[in-house]
Amino acid sequence: MNYIPIFLSSDNIYAPYLAVCMASILDNTKAFCNFYILDGGIDNKNKEKIKNLKKIFNNFELEFIEINVEKFSDFPLTEGITHSTYSRFLIPNLKPELKKVIYIDCDTIALGDIEELYKEDLENYALGAIFNDKRRSFNLDTKEPMELSNNYKYFNAGVLVIDIEKWIKDNIIEKLFEIERKYRKKIPHGDESILNKYFDNNYKTLDIKYNYLEWDYSFNDKIEKIYIRHFITKIKPWMLNENNKISAYHNLSEFWHYAKMTDFYSDMIKNLKPDNIQQEMIKKIRLEKLLHQMNLKEISKLKMLKENVKKR
Repeated sequence: MNYIPIFLSSDNIYAPYLAVCMASILDNTKAFCNFYILDGGIDNKNKEKIKNLKKIFNNFELEFIEINVEKFSDFPLTEGITHSTYSRFLIPNLKPELKKVIYIDCDTIALGDIEELYKEDLENYALGAIFNDKRRSFNLDTKEPMELSNNYKYFNAGVLVIDIEKWIKDNIIEKLFEIERKYRKKIPHGDESILNKYFDNNYKTLDIKYNYLEWDYSFNDKIEKIYIRHFITKIKPWMLNENNKISAYHNLSEFWHYAKMTDFYSDMIKNLKPDNIQQEMIKKIRLEKLLHQMNLKEISKLKMLKENVKKR
């Protein structure tokens, strides 16, 4: 049977959002999916709730892989980064019989058929990732301390396509651990910084439709279809009532559409903050989006000035 191998990583807290992500993938993907869950401590009750997606979908199998996070006990932690976050480094050793796999973060939803991502030709690269040119200046905190090249292409590590055979052949896992040891006190963004140090600009760049970070784009950008929506900001969709209409925060209704397909929906609704706190979060979203877009415009102006100087 042809199937798509998909790895996700979760602890017990993120288990509901893992289920939402899975539901969105299954609802949009015709092919059979094999989900491999890097299990950072999901309890049996939540595992059963995740498995209950079988009541709706019959195009998947599911395996929980317990991860010994002690392997990463010395790895640096930052906001939003736990020791289990680094478990994606181990994927090739966990399933060496697979040729190519997808890794995807739990704070995402699929809006298109994920088989399109899986079919992308990596052209003999070990990794496929989404290069975001608009984030380049925001990652200067990584370039200097991690000694990236001048031609580096910074990518978000939330959506990856991994060539298992090439990772094993090139001993990439050990090299990632070596980078962590060398730069331990300088790593600003956990696993993402380590991956960007190793791959720098030596990976297959994939279209932004596979890892759409709304914060860095407007809907005026020419994106014909978004396949994966990544909620990278601190305020996540599960913090906001589904009835909110927020122009600065797209795909909220789609998130809740898929949440309703899971056994976690009622608890997610119960855990929502009161309306007054949500309104404060909405104000913060609008302000941060405005400031971010203003910053992008200034960066664009500087880029144009530099190009004009070169032409003289």
